[in-house]
Amino acid sequence: MKRFMKILVGVDLSWGDRLVAEELSAPNAGAVRQALWLAKQNSTSVCFFSSLDLSAKVQRLIAESSSDESTILDEAENQLAKLVTKAREEGVEAESHLSYGKSWVELIRHVLREGHDLVLVGTRHISAMQGYLLGSTGIKLLRKCPCAVWVTQPLEDQLFDSILVAHDLRPVGDLAMDLGCSMAQLQQAQLHVLHAAEYPELDYIFPADISAEKKDEYRREAEKHIRAQLANANLSQPAQLHLTTEPPVIAIMDCAEQHNIDLIIMGTVGRTGISGFITGNTAERLLPQISCSLLAVKPEGFRSPVTLDEEQD
Repeated sequence: MKRFMKILVGVDLSWGDRLVAEELSAPNAGAVRQALWLAKQNSTSVCFFSSLDLSAKVQRLIAESSSDESTILDEAENQLAKLVTKAREEGVEAESHLSYGKSWVELIRHVLREGHDLVLVGTRHISAMQGYLLGSTGIKLLRKCPCAVWVTQPLEDQLFDSILVAHDLRPVGDLAMDLGCSMAQLQQAQLHVLHAAEYPELDYIFPADISAEKKDEYRREAEKHIRAQLANANLSQPAQLHLTTEPPVIAIMDCAEQHNIDLIIMGTVGRTGISGFITGNTAERLLPQISCSLLAVKPEGFRSPVTLDEEQD
């Protein structure tokens, strides 16, 4: 899988009551392992990135400090340096960058400056409400980052037994499908492909009845589209195709639970003229509710509302 050539790893150095802990939390350690594994497969580089959300006053005090004692900034840079050393010991080209500000904003700004094509961050499975609050960095990245975003769950190893591609039959869905096929081939994993049909007739306030013939036509066209892509994939085992009329979020969650999915790959859709808006918010609605990793790819021309010089809320 040779798509990702510049991987940016968002690392939260805090843990418990420590702004900079001596060890990484399990989600962050897992994200680092995943990034190094992916970098090896792609023969590419990684950048370990962390941002300290400190007030301007604290930043000024740190800058003006003449003490010989280690500052928070020193501790953070040392932790990132350890990650760079670890990566290089494993044969991966690596660098690090430390910033001030909200992590999701600064991650996106680094993407804009350096042209990264994947942002990888860690998370942990929590309840839906907590996930929405505590997983806000991942959700903001899904919504506003201009490149692909991989939100990982901690794994003992980096192998996936089952991968689900949520295919919407749009070009970005085709891209998600290509990535899913490549990942399944690389991991010798079972590939599942799900399409949740969204009939045009259901877009009206008073939806029209859909004939059985029309449903069969939609199904045949969807299956034809997906199988054409699968024909070019060199998979270790036949892909399993799931076609449904359930709402996409429900369909994806049901399929992920039923088949013990380790990784969901899907596209996001940015509406023309509305930067960072995701139609249906499927990816960000899923994130707090799933216990597996999520890789979301962006359509061509996706524009982030984050800029390099403006303050972001």
